[in-house]
Amino acid sequence: MYTLDDLEKDIQGYTSNKAKLPRSKHAVVKLNSNMNYIDICILSNINIGLTGAHLRTAKEDKPFRINKFKAHVVELAKDPNARIMLGGDLFYYPNGGKKYRELYSPSYEEQVDMLVELLAPIKNKIIGAYDGTDEIKIFEKDGLNLTQMLMDKLGLSDRYFGQMAEIDFEFKNSYTNGTPKRVHMLFDHGFLVANVMQTVAKKLEGLQSKINGKDFYFTSHYNKLFIEKTATLQADNDAHMVKKPCYFVSVGGYRDFPNRLTSNRNVAPTSTNNGLIRVFVALNPDRNNIHGHDYLSEPQYKVCQEFINFGTSTSSHLDFDLCEEIAGLNAENTLTKDALIELISQKIDEINKQNTEVILDKFYGEQEKKERKAAKGKKSVTKDAVEKVIINENGGRENG
Repeated sequence: MYTLDDLEKDIQGYTSNKAKLPRSKHAVVKLNSNMNYIDICILSNINIGLTGAHLRTAKEDKPFRINKFKAHVVELAKDPNARIMLGGDLFYYPNGGKKYRELYSPSYEEQVDMLVELLAPIKNKIIGAYDGTDEIKIFEKDGLNLTQMLMDKLGLSDRYFGQMAEIDFEFKNSYTNGTPKRVHMLFDHGFLVANVMQTVAKKLEGLQSKINGKDFYFTSHYNKLFIEKTATLQADNDAHMVKKPCYFVSVGGYRDFPNRLTSNRNVAPTSTNNGLIRVFVALNPDRNNIHGHDYLSEPQYKVCQEFINFGTSTSSHLDFDLCEEIAGLNAENTLTKDALIELISQKIDEINKQNTEVILDKFYGEQEKKERKAAKGKKSVTKDAVEKVIINENGGRENG
């Protein structure tokens, strides 16, 4: 019989299980001074071992879009500013017993080798990797850490982050005037399922309540592609609250449906249109603006992002020197336009004034002529009447 004393002894003798996945890891990545921006890409939701499991079922488990994935790898290899995170669910864990798993998918070692081959062209751009739900299941059921095995074979053993990654990218370039500016990012795979955007957004925002102070929060589990922008308020040394942008990013994957259950239900297919999040830090044009009765201010340097679709040019189109030159020309053209409009307005006013004077002169000239003519006619009639009266009086008072 198991008694309370037995329970207390077991509690006292409890030791934490050493065979567990690490929770998270923090790293700082200092970028070269010639890098004005980075293109962040998360590769996730691949399930490379899924080749034909559950053939006799109403629920399909379709393999990932390998051609699209390979095309993205080629494009990433050509982008010198690309920085890649491996975001979990890279491998496939079919449910069931061990014999069943061996029957319906390649071995774990084979899955690792295939992914190493696919990622070889971009391994020098991989910043790190963290676990997804399938990797956690494989570890719990079969005792293997496939993400660590993958990173070992890629020669990136120290870039395995566990179940979550915290990375600070330090920019020190012409955009920041040579001053170091860090962008804080949190990468998390996520948990359970979320079939609508609102649920994904709510889970993403929940990361901020657990770990505050990040500029970017990424999730890679829900196969929904969107970027949500908010702002956080932080106090500065001048008794102001500084308004800083904060971005929540959910990325897509490479499978039409993330699991078997959604393949035959009224659920929208997942997003397989992955992309790049271009991140840079630049001098904030609104840095001197103080709002809200001298209470709310803007940061001197602002963290910015832009979404870049795969298939578009990866060349830099964020040349701030060029943008500044264009802005200067536009400003000059605006001043010229305003000056021309002012001259035209003055000329039109002069013409209108002249036309008015001509019309008034003509109108009042004709009126004056009519009045003079009328006055002259009246004077003549009066003279004739007076003369007639005089004649009549002299002639014996006739009524005229």
